[in-house]
Amino acid sequence: MLRIGLLFRIASVLIVSIIFSGQAFCDELLNFQRKTPIVEVYEKTHKSVVNISGTRLVSTSYSSGFGFPDLFDSMWGPRLKQEVSVLGSGAVVHEDGYVMTNAHVVEAADNVKIIFSNGDEFPAAIIASDKDKDLALLKIQANKKLPFIHLGRSDDLMIGETVIAIGNPYGYANTLTSGILSATNRDIRVSEGTWLRGLIQTDAPINPGNSGGPLFNINGELIGINTAIAEGAENIGFAIPVDIVADNIRQMIMPEKLRRVRLGLDVGRVKTSGAYSGLTVNSVAESSPAAEKGIKTGDIILEVDGHELSNIFDFYIRMMSKDIGEPIKIKYARREGNSAKTDTVTLTLLERPLPDGRKLAQKFFQMDVSNLDNKAAQKFGFDSAYPVLIINDTDNSGMADNVGLKPGDLILGINEATVHNMEELSTEMEKISSGDVVALTIMRIGMSPYGQVQRRYAVKLKAQDK
Repeated sequence: MLRIGLLFRIASVLIVSIIFSGQAFCDELLNFQRKTPIVEVYEKTHKSVVNISGTRLVSTSYSSGFGFPDLFDSMWGPRLKQEVSVLGSGAVVHEDGYVMTNAHVVEAADNVKIIFSNGDEFPAAIIASDKDKDLALLKIQANKKLPFIHLGRSDDLMIGETVIAIGNPYGYANTLTSGILSATNRDIRVSEGTWLRGLIQTDAPINPGNSGGPLFNINGELIGINTAIAEGAENIGFAIPVDIVADNIRQMIMPEKLRRVRLGLDVGRVKTSGAYSGLTVNSVAESSPAAEKGIKTGDIILEVDGHELSNIFDFYIRMMSKDIGEPIKIKYARREGNSAKTDTVTLTLLERPLPDGRKLAQKFFQMDVSNLDNKAAQKFGFDSAYPVLIINDTDNSGMADNVGLKPGDLILGINEATVHNMEELSTEMEKISSGDVVALTIMRIGMSPYGQVQRRYAVKLKAQDK
């Protein structure tokens, strides 16, 4: 009788165990069935998506609403300054703390902070920003390696494929929305005279605060940076394609763009050739350190100082920390016929002499510029010399003449950088390449029946070597 009772107890325990094990298996199976590809994208990427916050000081006129032109408000009307919050999203693109976002998110912003999904918060510095491309690169000091997103491609996008946006809409951190890719190659006007072209259109809900955040494909690869929504419309959002992002960021953070140095390497996206995978050399500047060491267009950069390169940003970010004269070991592969060989060379950054800004202004804008010295002051009727630049002459049908610039106009700034003299002009002009759209801040002083009138305004003109 005791033996039967014991057997009954053992059987009862086994049955209960089987029931609970079966339930656990069923729960696990149900959870597996619920884990859609979109869930997997979120789990794979959300730690690399950040919220961006800060403040911006805006100035408005007390006289607003009284019908006065903006010019009079800005010149003579009393101003009200108010601090407003900055809200946006970003994506970590390098493990050393580099974050990509939209330029309009951080434009004129103070106290910019990066906030991760786990609550970690860091102050951020703006490394490079381009309003016309609406892209900016930020840097944080995290003192640890960070998870970063992986770049996809945007030259093979399919209309109707699933896309996922993660960001900070209206301050709701780490919000995921999904939809489809609605169209490609869309052009939108973001301000007077400024267009963003070749954009991705999606119906994934994108709201204020999503700007600067990533748009992923179903594999969790970055295919775009969310940048704008169609005003007054629902579910029409736009993103900058990742191929355009990579190309523009590359140009913004090339050593020659950030500092007066010379390296001579223009490196592109990751490419695989046979057994080798690395970054393609797009071009090599003549008489540059790279050219002198024998690197050629089409070579594949495999390593920098022993580090394999994960994406296009990796190469240029490593160049940021290099001092002039510091050795840089470059391992590269070159295909010759049906085989490939590797080689390692040591490059150094060379200091680049400051160019002649006056010659560059003539070359790109077809205008003659000088300091407002005593000679220029006498010529144009100014009382005395002043630390500012003046346009002495413009070529007929040149770029400056085409946008209405005239002799006697004063140049106050280039691309938001204040310029007082020829040295500062040269510093800004060396950042400009043919084809760039350049913003000039101009002061025009004239006479009216009521006396002297000062007009301050901005013009945009394309740098073009005629």
